[in-house]
Amino acid sequence: MKPKSLLLFLFALATFSVSYAQEGGIRGKVVARGSREALSNVKVTLESTGLSAVTDKDGNFLFENLPAGDYRVAFDAPDLEELELRVRVGQNMRDLNAVVVSPLASSAGFDDSLFAEFDSDSSSSDEQSLPSSLSSSKDLYNSVASYRFSEMRFNVRGYDSQYSDIYLNGIRFNDAMTGYGPWSLWSGLNDATRSQNTLPGLAASDFGVGGIGGMTNVNARASQMRKGLRVSVANGNQMYRFRALVTYASGQLDNGWSYGLSVGTRQGGNGYVDGVYYNSYSYFLSAEKLFGDKHRLALTFFASPSERGAQQASTDEAYDLFGNHYYNPNVGYQAGKLRNSRVRNTHEPIAMLNYTWDIDDRTRLNAATALRFGKNGYSALTWKDASDPRGDYYRYLPSSLLSQIEPGVTSEETKMEYIFRARELARNFTGMLQYDRFYHQNQLIDNTLIDQFADSTDEKFKETIATQHRSNLMIEERHTDQLDYNLAVDVSHQIRNNMRIVGGANLRINRTWYYDEVKDLLGGDYWYDVDKFAERDMSQSALNYQNDLDYYLKTGHARVARVGDKISYNYRAHLLESNAWAVYTYGVGGFSMNVAGKVGYSTMHREGLWRKGLFPNNSLGDSKKLDYLVYSGKLNLSYRFSGAHSLEAGVVYMQNAPKFANAFVSPRTRNTTTPGVSAEQIFGADLTYNLNLPYIKARVSGYYTSMHNQTKVISFYDDVERSFTNFAMSGIDKRYYGVEAAVSVPVWNGISVVGAINWGDYTYTSNPDFVQTIDNSEKIARGDKVLWDGLHVESSPQLALNVGLDYRGPRNWFAGLNFNYYDKLYLSMNPYYRTSQATQYYANIIINESQKGSDMNVEAMKAAARGIRDMRAQEKFGGYCTLSANVGKNWYIHRVYMLGFSLEVKNILNNQDIRTGGYEQMRLRRVRTPEGVKFSRFDSKYFYMLGTTYYLNVYFRF
Repeated sequence: MKPKSLLLFLFALATFSVSYAQEGGIRGKVVARGSREALSNVKVTLESTGLSAVTDKDGNFLFENLPAGDYRVAFDAPDLEELELRVRVGQNMRDLNAVVVSPLASSAGFDDSLFAEFDSDSSSSDEQSLPSSLSSSKDLYNSVASYRFSEMRFNVRGYDSQYSDIYLNGIRFNDAMTGYGPWSLWSGLNDATRSQNTLPGLAASDFGVGGIGGMTNVNARASQMRKGLRVSVANGNQMYRFRALVTYASGQLDNGWSYGLSVGTRQGGNGYVDGVYYNSYSYFLSAEKLFGDKHRLALTFFASPSERGAQQASTDEAYDLFGNHYYNPNVGYQAGKLRNSRVRNTHEPIAMLNYTWDIDDRTRLNAATALRFGKNGYSALTWKDASDPRGDYYRYLPSSLLSQIEPGVTSEETKMEYIFRARELARNFTGMLQYDRFYHQNQLIDNTLIDQFADSTDEKFKETIATQHRSNLMIEERHTDQLDYNLAVDVSHQIRNNMRIVGGANLRINRTWYYDEVKDLLGGDYWYDVDKFAERDMSQSALNYQNDLDYYLKTGHARVARVGDKISYNYRAHLLESNAWAVYTYGVGGFSMNVAGKVGYSTMHREGLWRKGLFPNNSLGDSKKLDYLVYSGKLNLSYRFSGAHSLEAGVVYMQNAPKFANAFVSPRTRNTTTPGVSAEQIFGADLTYNLNLPYIKARVSGYYTSMHNQTKVISFYDDVERSFTNFAMSGIDKRYYGVEAAVSVPVWNGISVVGAINWGDYTYTSNPDFVQTIDNSEKIARGDKVLWDGLHVESSPQLALNVGLDYRGPRNWFAGLNFNYYDKLYLSMNPYYRTSQATQYYANIIINESQKGSDMNVEAMKAAARGIRDMRAQEKFGGYCTLSANVGKNWYIHRVYMLGFSLEVKNILNNQDIRTGGYEQMRLRRVRTPEGVKFSRFDSKYFYMLGTTYYLNVYFRF
């Protein structure tokens, strides 16, 4: 053959080979989770192709001659969780190896409440529901709202507590990662932190420009503490049973020294909710020295180490089965003793140094520095290859069975079987975690692991798994351990008698260490640390489901973790904030004005300490840095017409950096930043009228605030995608406006009528963009709009009313009676319910039926429209009334000693049906109908106000 002919022949042969090789295929073996037993008769479907297969007796399936491309492979069988994988087919056969599926009763625990609470873990996550102002205030409205509305988790003007600036000795202590209030850092130290200065609304102050929700500076230096010894003992049934507190302050001594110390403890359980308790100790020490007449130096050191049992919300179905609204799915009995699986354990000491220099009669310099360190852990039950252990898991509730009855499809025999089984579930419901059963389940040798590593050369590892028990249920502890350094310097100068300027600079450097560790193996010997979600979806390679890929590559196996060992994730968040600010004040006659401004810089990044198997090139080391310019400007004007009447107005515009918690799509797994993340812009204005007469005091304010470009990330299991996903929203806009008012009127012989009202309208004003990614692959599942425009901001009542009687009598008696009314409280919303994808089933019915044109089809369209409305409807509750009372008295002994008591009783009417909050679950319920698969909401979860509670405090002071 001629060379030219031979060349043409080889070229043709190569072309034919390439063309032939373009047809690939998919094969694999379906096995059961845990036992790894081969499963036959599992239906395997290539969606959108019409191709399907059934596994043989060895669990094998095969698809041949598939064009190259991406395929969705669905696995379905009776009594098995539905599973769907995304598979890319090239020129060769794609072998999925072992595809692991779960029995219906042993799902991997993809319940939204687990991840909702998981993702909110932070040093202040359980403070998010606290009022945005918790301190006493000279402002009439704030002094009423902060205490009397707190039972309803009321937020002043509807703002989250991140918008209220909380300072301690001149340093802003709002949490660096979330922005929420830091009150838990010094809880239990009431006497040491009693001295507080609170400014409402848009006011600026000598210690900063502030935000939109007011400012509070807690002055906890020794010289500011009340001189003498104070001992108090309290008993209650709301958060704890017993509290003891001892405080002593020297006052300023002749040698210029002053010192103060305080120690306390809070112990005991909640009177209503099982497992809610406190085991807390607090300590405080401050010493201060005056050098001459101009210099003052103070050192303060304190902490409030606490162990607190947490409550979790549940559905009304679970509450009804349990018998009251205080069911706690976190608890169960272990050897006859009640145990809570979700416990927050914190010890975060703070060391502070304050320096003051009176430069001259008109000028003062203040400098403060502080370091916060220690640990913050939040425990939770976790499991692998085991049934979901939570008593209120939806598959254990009667509604799960009844929802499978399809009208017109399910036979009467099957229907009666479902009803009978549902009654059995209701009859046997305890709702408790079965700790004794967990211990029994963990007393097994894992033969699957032994077989998997039969060829391993690590003899010590092989001996461990062959002789010791592997825990498949255990308690983990998720940590957010902060190292937070702050520096603040300011100088104030009185320019003239009516003119003053204060300026300062702040620096904050924060490193927060996020990691998970084993807390209790529940009778087992070790935990085998792999990513159970990745193993479920991407089991074809062990590399994919390694939490610490480098450890696996080094040893040939995942980490064998024991108590105290790190598991799951390990990364750090880094934040640096700096700013300079100034406040100028001018007054003449009845007119006064202050102008305040701040400009600063914020940068943050993630540092991955482990290389994740799913994202080997995007998980270890530093992410890109997110840099933001932050600034704010304020103008406050006031005019005092007389000693009785004054008018105040304020306006603010500010730009804030996003919080770390929302800046990354999935910080536990990778460095990817949130699509569309940007700085937040806020505009606010308020107008206030004050009345101060001997026979009446009143304050009336109107306020308006708009927020733009907020970002939020939610992680949850998507039933449509059949995968764990990250739902990242950007461009969230909100509007707050309303009226708040308070009045105090003396009526007779020490009795005053006191009242306050807040009427507000807090609304979403945009349809945010969202991008939903599959967590295990980072593939974008969908992106569109969340239809939130016109819906209401959740969590805080938008109408709150208080009417009360206060009594201040002779011989130091005092008493009060308060009536509260709450309305317009909206449930925290699931954004996914408000997307077109979530209601596509109903939309398709409307489209299809509209083309048929009969009366029956019109009814079908109406029913589908109702389905869309129900899916997107926002739940509102309210119309609640409460009654509370208090009484107390002080006795002075020889004008030196004081003995006193106070007693407060809340919810005297014992109304146990008042919802104080809750949230919509993120999951969608899959229901098969003759028309196909239909999706509907999961039941919402709620918190309820406790019944009648009391708090009795007895104190002695000299």
